[in-house]
Amino acid sequence: MANAKSRLWVVGLVLVAAGSGFGAPKGSGTAVDVYLSGRDDSSQLLGPGTSLASAIYKKIGVHLSWHSGELPAGQAAFAIRTVEHAPESATSEALASARLVGSSGAEITVYEDRVRRLLAEHQGLAGVAAAYVLAHELAHVMQGVARHSESGILKAQWSRDDYKEMMFCKLAFADSDVELIHQGLARQLANRGSEPAAVASGSPAVSNLAER
Repeated sequence: MANAKSRLWVVGLVLVAAGSGFGAPKGSGTAVDVYLSGRDDSSQLLGPGTSLASAIYKKIGVHLSWHSGELPAGQAAFAIRTVEHAPESATSEALASARLVGSSGAEITVYEDRVRRLLAEHQGLAGVAAAYVLAHELAHVMQGVARHSESGILKAQWSRDDYKEMMFCKLAFADSDVELIHQGLARQLANRGSEPAAVASGSPAVSNLAER
C-alpha cells in the first residue's frame, strides 16, 4: 500500500493448527487455532476484528478458533508479537513484518504505533479495519509466499471503493488467493512430520514474507 492511510499490510496473529497441526477437520473445512499474544497489546489492538475475520475465512472453508496467550510449548506454528515502535530498519510505511521460520512456521511482528495511527484515521471502520488487517496478514502466512493480488483483500493498496465494500463486509479474497491459501495450508500440514524450528529471536528465516 502506498502510505500509512491505505497500507493495511497484515497484522498480527499467532496461528496454530488444532491438535496435530493445520488441517484438523471441522465440518468440511480446515481448522486453524489462532493465538494472540498475552504479553503485549496484540489482543487489545486486533481483538475487535476477530469475529469478522473468522466470518471472512469461514466463507472459504477455513475455520479460525481464537485464543489469548502464548504458543504452547512444542507446537510448530505461526507466532505473533507486537512491538511498541517500528524498528529503524523498517520502511516508512511499514505496519508489520512476517517471515517463514523452519519448515512450517511463521513469525509476525506488528508495529503498534503505526497500526494505531491507521485505525485512528479510519475510526468509522475501526473493528472492520482490524478484521481486514488480520485477514490480509493471515493470508500471507497461510500462503507462505510474498505476493499481492490485483483485487480483493490481498491487494497491495486498497482503494476508496474497497473501503466502501469493507463497510458492508463485502470485500473478499480473489479466487486465486483462495486456492493458494488452501495449497499453503496443505503444504504446511505435509511438512509437520519434520522437526519444527524454534520461533525465537535470531532464528534464521527460510524466507521473508514481508516488511512493509
